[in-house]
Amino acid sequence: MNLLEIGKKLDRPWMQDILGHVNGIVIRLVKYYGEYPFHRHDGEQFVLLIEGDIDIQEEEKVYHLKPLDFHVVLSNVWHRPIAKKPSLVLVAWKRKIKTEIRSE
Repeated sequence: MNLLEIGKKLDRPWMQDILGHVNGIVIRLVKYYGEYPFHRHDGEQFVLLIEGDIDIQEEEKVYHLKPLDFHVVLSNVWHRPIAKKPSLVLVAWKRKIKTEIRSE
């Protein structure tokens, strides 16, 4: 399976495709585009940028990712992805993760 080919089918911002499950971890391919609201999870989140350009904002700190850069968001850390252009991202987290969206 080719990630870029699968990514071509993701034609809307934040659209995603579940690629598989490994030892209780869900692996997804996601089309990032725009600003997602601040949120947090009750588990760690692995983020690998495949194509494009994204920022991961954690409160006052911003991590800029270029293709093939990765970042791990720790459990219960408020964060949001920002993609100024459509970007293809591989994400992985536990199967039954709980997400809380912060009210602004």
